[in-house]
Amino acid sequence: MEVKPIRTEAGYQAALQRIEKLWEAVPGSPEAGELEVLVLLVSRFEQEHYPIEEPEPGEYARIRREELDVGREHSLGRKSREP
Repeated sequence: MEVKPIRTEAGYQAALQRIEKLWEAVPGSPEAGELEVLVLLVSRFEQEHYPIEEPEPGEYARIRREELDVGREHSLGRKSREP
């Protein structure tokens, strides 16, 4: 497969499908090289088209508290609380 820049959603989807086929490529093989390049191209496309914004400081603190509470309850064998 010829590796090209990803400029469209169709190109993005095609690259994801190709990555899935190449996922078990033998390290050092041509397929592994293709996989590496495709992953970089997909990552760049996602950063440009699907950016993940950082939460506000208060929102980040709330999310972290929820994660810690869920982890503590899980480790104690309790069900998580309903919001």
